[in-house]
Order: sequence, then structure tokens, then C-alpha cells
Amino acid sequence: MAQAANSINASIAAAAAKESQGSGIANYLPSLLPLVGAIVLLAARIKFGASAVPNDGALVVLAVLSYLIASASLLTNFWAPVPFLQRLGLWTLSLGFFFNLSGWLVRWVAAGDRENWIRMTNQITGEYHFWWFFSYIPFANLYDLSVAFAFGAGFATLLVSQRENSRFIGAVSTPLISLILLMAVFIGSEFINLPPVLDSYWRPIHVGVASLSYGVALVSFAMAVIYLIKDGVKMEAMTLTVAGFVVATYVFVWLMGGIKGFDPFSLSFRLSPVVPHASGVTNPGARVAIPGAGIAATLGLLTLLATAVCFALYLYRQNEPAKRYGHWLLRASIVAQIATIGLVFYGIKTMTGVGALVGNDQAYTVGKTLLDKQAVGKSVAEITSIGANWLAQSRDSMILSVKGNPIEIAALISLLVVTGFLALFSFRTDKIRASLPSLERIDSLIYKLVGVAFAGLAILLVTGAVWANESWGRYWGWDAKETGALVAWFAYGGYLHSRMSHGWKGRRSVYFALVGFLLVIFTYLGVSYILPGLHSYAG
Repeated sequence: MAQAANSINASIAAAAAKESQGSGIANYLPSLLPLVGAIVLLAARIKFGASAVPNDGALVVLAVLSYLIASASLLTNFWAPVPFLQRLGLWTLSLGFFFNLSGWLVRWVAAGDRENWIRMTNQITGEYHFWWFFSYIPFANLYDLSVAFAFGAGFATLLVSQRENSRFIGAVSTPLISLILLMAVFIGSEFINLPPVLDSYWRPIHVGVASLSYGVALVSFAMAVIYLIKDGVKMEAMTLTVAGFVVATYVFVWLMGGIKGFDPFSLSFRLSPVVPHASGVTNPGARVAIPGAGIAATLGLLTLLATAVCFALYLYRQNEPAKRYGHWLLRASIVAQIATIGLVFYGIKTMTGVGALVGNDQAYTVGKTLLDKQAVGKSVAEITSIGANWLAQSRDSMILSVKGNPIEIAALISLLVVTGFLALFSFRTDKIRASLPSLERIDSLIYKLVGVAFAGLAILLVTGAVWANESWGRYWGWDAKETGALVAWFAYGGYLHSRMSHGWKGRRSVYFALVGFLLVIFTYLGVSYILPGLHSYAG
């Protein structure tokens, strides 16, 4: 009995000692060292010039590669727990954060060099701007915000991962971070001239808070998904939910006029050709079909829907054969999605004479895209004429490029990643659940992250209102992005309210965290590309 008691006490002491290690400074080195390294690289860029360090585009690509290696290492560690894999995942995540943040900081200096730092003084009055360096912070377009969004999520992941029993979070968050950065690569890193009405010191404050808050929200979403896995939610139920969400999102975007790429009714997948020039590309809004991609995309969607039907039969009628067929169909959907992405990139790489494929029936769309807001008040004939003239002059210069279609390609890759996760986590799920910490531990982390995201979104709304008043003369105008941010804030507020006032914990609270992040993504991307608004910098 005495030996047993001593053994138990020793185990408790060992567990306590292991837990106390989380408070040591060494555990924060993966998040602190990249900050120091990025500052050193920034100093080298300022001191020695652009040739001394890689440009921001190269650094972002290195960040994507590092995040992908971290994802693979941490995911593999779920099924084959090896200390080396966990350390490799943690330190490659740290390296990815270093490249990510360094790329953004290097871009900051490049933005100032591009204008020769002319904002030091007002060009009309000669008045000195105390915030001149601050004003060059790269938050002018969606590329800048995506890079900042990613390093905010990377930093939040590293802070949460400072304890050994929390390092599982990177297995889910790093693939999501990689997707955000990949989309930034697809968008392109060209600088744009910011409209004067948006040139305010409130811009970097507001958008900076947004990017960091979004990053924390991403980690809370990843943690919520892990909670559901630990809590015993079946992968079949998750797949059914994802399939329903994909269909609902597609229908919503289609109704809003945002679906221009994939058309299942004509079995076509169409991309927008662009005309390259020194400062970037011109996207006229025309579309050309990619051979074979439409059929593959339709097969991918149909097999995913068939998977959902099979899993519904399994969940509601306990039909075991339907479960087996559903998993085979899910794998078939993944194969079709890989084929779609392969055909799309092959078409971008090899298709020639793209301009000849753009018929005059698209002249109106081209004219309206080129005129943008100036199209208001013009007749259909005038807009069509402008589009036809532009096509006649530019057809020979048209090419296909990922920069003209970042959202379509990012959507394809995102769907593949999500379905890949569902298939992957369906394999030996019990072993994954056993490797995760307790539900109470995960729930506590979600609560802390949601609290930070809620506070960040509150600051986002306040600073946005002040900036809006300075730029447009009103604090609130029910702009699409303003409204989206408010609804996302309400979702996180619902999480905190239900928890503190009604004692909700577990799944019921987790659903708030999931919905909150989906609303954040809609505000981040959907509002920018589907709904009209004043936030033109986001496009």
C-alpha cells in the first residue's frame, strides 16, 4: 500500500512538474525568436538596401513552405507520436512565422521606398506628419491584409502551443494559415495607390487590429474543431455538415451574382484572362473555359453530395453499407478535386491564344468591369462599345494567370483541404481522440481565445467608426463590411454571454466559435468580392 501511494504521489508530482514547465521562458522561445529575427532582418533591409535581403514575395513563399512542413509533421504526430515530429512541427511553424512577419516588414520599407518617403510632409502645406513612417504600414489591399492575417494566426498558434499538451493545435491551424498565404500569393504582391480618402493614421490601427483579431479567431476555430473531434462527433456527421455548408454557400454566392467560374449546368469551369503590365495585371472580367476542368469539378461536387446522402443514411438509419460507400465516395471526390486543380493549373500554363476565346458577347461585361463605378449613368450600348473597343486592342495580350483568379483557385484548394481533413481524421479517429488533452483543457483554451477575439473585434468596430467619420463624415453607414464585422462580433458575444450568464459549456458554446469564424471569413472575403461597399482597398 505504501509503495502504491508513493507511486501515485510520484506520478502526481511528475505531472505537476511537467505542467509547470509551461511557464518557463524557454517554452516561449518559438514565438519570441522569430520576432527578434524579423526585427534584425528589417534592420538589414533599412541599413543595406533591397539587395541585402529577399523581397516580400520570396519570404511569403518560404513561409508557406514552412507552414506546410509544420502541418505535415504535426498531423503525422497524431497517428505516430514521435517527439522529433512534434519538435519539427513546432520549430518549422516558428520558422514560418519568421518568414511571414519578415515579408510583411520588408514590404513596409519597400512601400516607403516606392514613394521616396514623401509622406513625411504634406505636399501642399509642407506640414510635418508625425505619423509619416506609420502611414506606410502595408495595409492597402487584400494581399497586405492576408499576409498580416496569417502571421497573426501564426503568432497566436505559437503562444497557445507553448505547453507541450497544447501543441496539437498547429495540426489544424497551420493548414488554414497556409491557405490564407497561398491566396495572397495568387492575388499578387503589386503595390496599389491608396485613395487619398483612406490615407489616415487610423488605417493601420484599424486594419492591424482586424488582422490580429482574425488570426486569433482562426485559432479558436481550429480549437473548436478539435473539441468536436475529442467530444466524439462522428466524421460522417462533420462531412454531412460540410457538404451542406458547401451547397448553401454556393447557392448564396450564385444568387448574389458572384459565381462566374464554376457552372455545373454547362459542365464548365471558366477563368478570367488578364493583360499583364509593369505595375500588375488588368482583369477585364471576361471568362474562358478550361478544357476538362468543368467535368472534373462537377464530378467532385456530385460525389461529395452522394457522400452526404450515404452518411445521412448511416447516421439516421444506422446503415453500415451506406457508411462504407460514403467513405469510398469521399475519396472519389478528393480524386476529382485534385484532377480539377491539376487541369486548371495545366490550362493556365499551356493555353495560348486566350484572347481569341473571348467572344464579343462578353463586351458588355468587359466594359462594365473596366468602368467600375463610372459605368453608372451610361447606357448599355455605351458600355458595350467601350468593352468591344478594349477587346479589339487587347485580345493579343491576354493570358491566363492565377493573379486574375485568386478566389476561384483558393476556393478549389480550400475545398480539397477540408475534404482531405475529413478523410484523414476518419482514419483511426479513436487514436487521435486519445492523444488529445481533456475536453476541459480544450474548452478553457477556446474560452480564452474567443475572449481575445471578441475584444479585438470590438476595438476593430470602434477604430473603424472613427476612421469612417474622418474619411466619409459619418461613424456608421451600414456598409457591407461594417455590418459583417458587427454580426461576427455578435456571434462571439453570444458565446461569452451564454457561457457567463447561462453556464453553457462544451458543444453548445463551441458552435458559437465555429459560426463566429465563418462570419469573419465572410467579412474578410465574401463582402470584398460579392457585396458592394466602400472598402475598395480590399479588392
